[in-house]
Amino acid sequence: MPPEAPLIWGAWLCLVSPLAAAALIALGGNRLSRRGAGYLATLATFVAFVGAAISFFSLVGRDPGDRSHLSTAWTWLGAGSYHSGFSVLVDPLSVMMMLIVSGVGALIVGYSIGYMDGDAEERRYFAYMALFVFSMLLLVEGGNLLLLLAGWGMVGLSSYLLIGFWHERPSAVAAAKKAFVMNAVGDATMALALFMLIQKTGTLDFGTVFARTGGLGGWAVNLIALGLLGGAVAKSAQLPLQAWLPDAMEGPTPVSALIHAATMVTAGVYLIVRTHLIFEAAPKVEDLAAGLGAATLLMAGGIALVQTDIKRVIAYSTMSQIGYMFLGAGLGAYANGMFHLMTHAFFKALLFMAAGIVIHALAGEQDMRNMGGLGELLPFTRRCFLVGSLALVGVFPFAGFFSKDSILAAAMDRGWYGYLLWVAGLGGTLLTGLYTFRMYFIVFGGRRSAFVREHFEHGHGEGPFSMTSTVAILAVLALVGGWIQFAPIWHPITTWLEPAARPLVEPRSWQEWSSSGIALALGLAGIGLAWLLYGARKPRPVPRLAFAQRALEHKLYFDEAYDLAFYRPAAGLALLLGRFFERPLIAGSSRELAEGSVDVGRGLSRLQTGLVRTYALAIASSLAVIAVVFVAVR
Repeated sequence: MPPEAPLIWGAWLCLVSPLAAAALIALGGNRLSRRGAGYLATLATFVAFVGAAISFFSLVGRDPGDRSHLSTAWTWLGAGSYHSGFSVLVDPLSVMMMLIVSGVGALIVGYSIGYMDGDAEERRYFAYMALFVFSMLLLVEGGNLLLLLAGWGMVGLSSYLLIGFWHERPSAVAAAKKAFVMNAVGDATMALALFMLIQKTGTLDFGTVFARTGGLGGWAVNLIALGLLGGAVAKSAQLPLQAWLPDAMEGPTPVSALIHAATMVTAGVYLIVRTHLIFEAAPKVEDLAAGLGAATLLMAGGIALVQTDIKRVIAYSTMSQIGYMFLGAGLGAYANGMFHLMTHAFFKALLFMAAGIVIHALAGEQDMRNMGGLGELLPFTRRCFLVGSLALVGVFPFAGFFSKDSILAAAMDRGWYGYLLWVAGLGGTLLTGLYTFRMYFIVFGGRRSAFVREHFEHGHGEGPFSMTSTVAILAVLALVGGWIQFAPIWHPITTWLEPAARPLVEPRSWQEWSSSGIALALGLAGIGLAWLLYGARKPRPVPRLAFAQRALEHKLYFDEAYDLAFYRPAAGLALLLGRFFERPLIAGSSRELAEGSVDVGRGLSRLQTGLVRTYALAIASSLAVIAVVFVAVR
């Protein structure tokens, strides 16, 4: 057996197992029990994690130059001189993503067994979840940009199916359509970038494209980088295509966890890191990516301050934390951004799934204004939620402290623009502490609300074992997962990813320590301010700035702006075309054709008299006419 066989087989196993589960659940139909569908999807995702682990351990210890392997199953597409294979790429970056997607995904799918228990459409749900995991794995394992695009589109389809899973709810259907349409905008820019790459390089294979990037020319490489950035911005819900993400909370809570923690929104960060050589050839576009990340993290942090839906607060925190990842990737701190992606998967899945226990215990209620005093009723959930909250803020020794602060340190190594981003990142840290612990104190602190006393299911406990056990595992990961890398002292993640994405910035020790110290102080200040306003025995009145609060409650009017700029003109144009083109020309011509056909039929029916002498006269007349014609011609 060749030495690379285990890592290749592990990658194919990781990719195929969730697809097989989706197919078996779909084909099994009612012959498969609802609980059986959940077990099958969970087992398949866990098998995918085993395959990813096999590939990881097969790469460990290899020479850095021997850590990239491409396996092609067959030539998938050929047109003229262009050929594209169905292949998987196994390198440090893809293996890291495989571990995150399949590992955290397996916990989320397993959690769903308890959360979705009793739902009539449970089989369909687990088929969609398995398809979602497969789509994301195809995206990160794809051996060329065409396969990456295929996984990219399938992730969008899977999110549409899962966000709108409860299709009897108009709000869920509207949210699914909104997510699909806004992501389609980014998909289009990305597809145009790939068309331009084919025109300029003749291929979409990673190695060849990256080798020829230097000869693309300034305008071409900038357009390609902008097209790729458009796709990344839409998929990761960054400015200005972020409006779909909060509405995506209409799907089941485990879906929210999977979208935010392990799959969809992390795809944009992966795309930038995977195609970093293209972005490095277009440095202005790379700076734009970092700037959009900084702006998004501040905007999302501000909007989260006024949200009342517990899942929407966590959703905006995702938008903010992805902003940090964009900031790091845009600055060239690729390993730092990917490290934060990993730790974020732990504590964000933890927060969503702990929130799911709260929602489950309150019969589906998500409005924090109807909560309060749940700490005594749900002590295990409260402790796990606290761990996730501290990790999100970046408090030592929780995971977020190690990953987020290293991004801030990298910003200090990029001149005046980097310092501007550094200040923005520090401001985001203060906001994170404030909105996160506002949520924590409102939900778990204070007195029990009338709604809690009336609707809390006392015999329910904190959910079945499938829910509590996965939340406990994620709490441990959120506590210890960040210790994998502590940038001032040890940095194995950076070393691991260096063959796939060499960093452009290397912050010095004083930058690491000072960023960590200031960020920690600001995070704790945000927590303290939240305690004064929401957690103290006599909370202080929250200061109200009417205009600012109204703007934040309306999400800075992005939805209204898009409605005014795109929806209303499109709807008005459709009405005009319907009135002056479709009705008179299309519908009118169809009506005239129908009426004409009826008139012709009526005229012909008059000739059908049924009298033999009439028919004989018609035949004789016809023969006479034919004879005259022939004589005249001769």
